[in-house]
Amino acid sequence: MDREDFLSSILAVIAATASPTPKPVPSPSPTLAPWDQCIESTALSYDRPIDITMQTLDGPEFHLLKYRGQAVLLNIFATWCPPCNDEQPFIVDAADRYSAQGLAIVGINDQDPDDHVRAYRKKYGITYPIAMDRHGGFTRALEVGSQRDANAYLPSTLFITPQGFLYCFLMGPVSHDELDYRVKKFLVEAPPTLMPSPSPSPTGSL
Repeated sequence: MDREDFLSSILAVIAATASPTPKPVPSPSPTLAPWDQCIESTALSYDRPIDITMQTLDGPEFHLLKYRGQAVLLNIFATWCPPCNDEQPFIVDAADRYSAQGLAIVGINDQDPDDHVRAYRKKYGITYPIAMDRHGGFTRALEVGSQRDANAYLPSTLFITPQGFLYCFLMGPVSHDELDYRVKKFLVEAPPTLMPSPSPSPTGSL
């Protein structure tokens, strides 16, 4: 296993902290309203800080640890996935509308060739970084850890608190209204602690 494959297959790394941070809320619960529910996964923990490291498309490596202080939304997608295509304009809109409030969005692509992802980025006007899960280790772990249907993990959304905890894990596409509701609630319940830095603009074009 090469270094890139090893790094992309790591889902959760316990971050070194001087003192424990309280468990974020909400925890997944079947009693919550549908848009407040989150998914339990054996591959992800809600009670430990996590880190993810991957190469990005035409940019520096993505380290989730470097986003401490910001509220982060990770959007996992593939260019061939129709539900991902349907959802993508909503993700781009959220990046435009909520970046000033401290929300950082990072896409994570599942095993597509770079040129396909570049064309996808151009098609949807994506300006935020896209991490490349080149060998599928990250997405396979989500699929297995969620114990859901094998085709249900794309797209997926992870909300990460400014302290590095998983706030909510979703599998499958979300509507514009649901995403807007979840982002607003996320920013209220897990507010950023640092002023957001501009997302690096992707380089290269088709």
